[in-house]
Amino acid sequence: MKTLLLGSALLLTLAACRKDAPDPVQPDYADWYALRAPDDRAVEAVAGDLDGTLVITTGYAVYQTTDRGKTWRKGDYKNNLKVVGLAQRSDTLLTLAAELGGLPDGAAYAASPNYYSLDQGLTWRPYRDWRRSNFELRVARNRAAAPSGTGYSIDILLTPISPGRNYLETIGIKSTTGRQLRLPKDH
Repeated sequence: MKTLLLGSALLLTLAACRKDAPDPVQPDYADWYALRAPDDRAVEAVAGDLDGTLVITTGYAVYQTTDRGKTWRKGDYKNNLKVVGLAQRSDTLLTLAAELGGLPDGAAYAASPNYYSLDQGLTWRPYRDWRRSNFELRVARNRAAAPSGTGYSIDILLTPISPGRNYLETIGIKSTTGRQLRLPKDH
C-alpha cells in the first residue's frame, strides 16, 4: 500500500510539471538578448541600461522599460522630426534628428539635438542651445564601444545584382577583437 501511495504521489508530481512556454519578449538566441519594440517597428536608437532604465525610439515614438522589455511606457514625444539617435548627457536625454554620413572614418552619425527629457524619455521639451553648432553633438549610428575599449560595428554583406548596384544585407556585428556575432534571421 505504501508503494502504491508513493508511486501515485510521484505520478501526480510528474503530471503537474510542465515545460514553460517560450518567452515572447525574449526569444532564445545564443549570443543575444533580443528586445522587440512595442509598436513592432524597427528600433532606430537605444539609450540607457538593460538592467536599469532602457529607452528606445522607433522614429516618431519613444518608449521606456525598466523590466528588460516586458512592459513599455510611451513617452510624450510629439514631433514631425524623426528621431534617428539618442544622446545621454548627465541626467539629460536628447533626441537627435539629423543623419550624417560619408565621413572619412566611415561612420554614420546622428546629430542635431531637438528635444530633451529629464525623466529618461517620458516627457519631452524643445531643446535650445544657442552657443553650439547643431552638429557638434554626434552619436555614432553604426558603431559602439564597450567600457573595456572593444569596438563594435555593423557587419554587412554586399551582393552585386547588376553593374554598379549591390544588395546590402546586415548579417551581424563584428568587434575589434575579431569576434563576429551573427544576427538572428528575424531581426
